[in-house]
Amino acid sequence: MLILSESSVVVGLEAPDAQTVINVLSDKLHAQGLVSSDYGQQTWDREIKHPTGLPTTPFAIAFPHADAEGVHQSALAVATLKTPVLFRNMGDPDELLEVFLVLMLANKNPEEQIQTLRNLALLFGQPDKLVALRDQVTTLATVAWLKNELHLD
Repeated sequence: MLILSESSVVVGLEAPDAQTVINVLSDKLHAQGLVSSDYGQQTWDREIKHPTGLPTTPFAIAFPHADAEGVHQSALAVATLKTPVLFRNMGDPDELLEVFLVLMLANKNPEEQIQTLRNLALLFGQPDKLVALRDQVTTLATVAWLKNELHLD
């Protein structure tokens, strides 16, 4: 089961770079006991080798994550950004994308990760859904919207 709570959502985050966003989100997951203390570093190390930026429309998003070893319980952390940060494009690592929405996955079960990515990919292939998520103004509204869209209890 994927945990998504207000404690792992940041609305209107101001961050200087991708690594800061990853650290903020991993710290939120760690504070809840969902991931190890070094999950942020694991995620950043993986991001360098395997970028997770996606050139979605009308703005780019990123799905940073690390391997299951640092995950105690599957969870999703989300940041909507006040101003974009640069992530490298998953499909073309030489291209930098201005990302406005970051969804950090922490999946204990690799099979579950595939399904979660598939569900998110379906959702974010729809520009109106991306805008609707970005435009949520509170953490509570963001969590409620995502739980509804991803069919989470």
